[in-house]
Amino acid sequence: MESGVNSSQLEPYSQALFDAVLGAIPEWIARRIHEIVQAAPSGDKDAVAAQLASVTQQTQEFVREHLQQLLSEDVDAQRSNPLHILRRSTAIATEVLQSAQIPPVHRDEFDKSALPDDVYAIGPHTWRDLSEEVHEVGITWGAWKAATVIQRRRAEGKDI
Repeated sequence: MESGVNSSQLEPYSQALFDAVLGAIPEWIARRIHEIVQAAPSGDKDAVAAQLASVTQQTQEFVREHLQQLLSEDVDAQRSNPLHILRRSTAIATEVLQSAQIPPVHRDEFDKSALPDDVYAIGPHTWRDLSEEVHEVGITWGAWKAATVIQRRRAEGKDI
């Protein structure tokens, strides 16, 4: 599943975010699945455990492809954000949990409304949900992106 975009073409802040996110995925997705399965009152927990490596690999590939594509776009052209990609990537784990008949978790009304497909509350709300390193890099990337946009608008004569 090659996107045709080489990550070496990314801006330095985008590259740092790309690397940190991809590095955090295996531990993050395994931790979330483990927490969900451990708390589940029923379901085929062994089936989930047997598919964990595959889920991790598929999630990482999904994020690699889509995040690389997003981060290679000019900041003014980006119509999504990295956390949205991570939230979409949880469909892989969700499918495995559902097929193993693991019951969905309790979610508050905001989560149900904001993330209706994330019935297991796997998706990250913030960078910190992945790791402290991703949090730091994500905040830095966001500041760089905002500064880039502001600088461009000012160069266009717009008051920001």
